Amino acid sequence: MLCVQGVMMCPANAQDQPGNLPAGYRYIGKYQLKSKVRVENGASQAVIISPLIYRVFSDGIEVRVYCKTAGEDNYTAYQIYRSDGVGVANSDRGIELIAGVQAYSTKAQMLRQISVTRNSLTMVKTPPRSHRVIITRAVSLGADHKPETVDQ
Repeated sequence: MLCVQGVMMCPANAQDQPGNLPAGYRYIGKYQLKSKVRVENGASQAVIISPLIYRVFSDGIEVRVYCKTAGEDNYTAYQIYRSDGVGVANSDRGIELIAGVQAYSTKAQMLRQISVTRNSLTMVKTPPRSHRVIITRAVSLGADHKPETVDQ
């Protein structure tokens, strides 16, 4: 889990720390939802989104993505399967490896895959026996983000 601990970890504000976070988990970052797209029958369609903030933590084996709903911290846990980086397209139309982790979850009979880097978070959900895929993108709020401006 070298890239999460060595490159992406940063201190968490007390309000970022969920009450149900086990000992040993470290703060990776805060990400704001930017887009959600449903891909079905070869066509993509934007999904209407409301402002949402994701807080990401890891213990090196698992990534937890927290978000507040109805005033409570809820999370989805993902098992890390790749911690040596995430492939991204570069300006030369090639793929380069940048620091980050990739993980998966099969909660609620839904296959979920996540990629987390310093700058972005991408989640892909595939329902069972479905031809539909939902892709969610969020961008890092960075260390200079003022927590009081975020409505959770």
